Amino acid sequence: MLNFRYAEANDVELYFKWANDSLVRQNSINSEKISLVDHVEWFNIKVTNPEVFMYLFFNEDDEPVGQVIIERKDDWVFISQSVAKEHRGKKYSTEMLTGSTDDFLSKFPKDTIVSVVKSSNIASLKMSEQSGFNVIKTDSKEHNCLVLKGYQQNDENYIIKYKRFFNLL
Repeated sequence: MLNFRYAEANDVELYFKWANDSLVRQNSINSEKISLVDHVEWFNIKVTNPEVFMYLFFNEDDEPVGQVIIERKDDWVFISQSVAKEHRGKKYSTEMLTGSTDDFLSKFPKDTIVSVVKSSNIASLKMSEQSGFNVIKTDSKEHNCLVLKGYQQNDENYIIKYKRFFNLL
């Protein structure tokens, strides 16, 4: 069973290491490596923002195993996640995604978390479904999937709005 806490300023190097992991970059919509300068600036803004929830997960040995970031932006909620290279394959992803999104939605029950997952990222799509997300395949040229969890995850008008927002129509 995993435990979590919110990230703190001194977690910046750990997050940088995880952000530039080759598999994380490969599965990200933006696959470019991140510079340390850019990361530190980004991290310091996010960790102090009350609209950003940076979940840092630990295993039973108190080792950091991964992170989930949930960010409220205007009228939508964005999510990202990664598992430390040395802890992949241990079934932590689904527990992390479920724990963080359930915690967030308990605080903001009228919100809906929205993200895009590459259709080739089968593991993330399965994990999303197992964590209660509505996974919507699209006809976009990139073949990305829209994933939603929360208050409006099954609302057709809301889904269409975000298909348009992410150019998935």
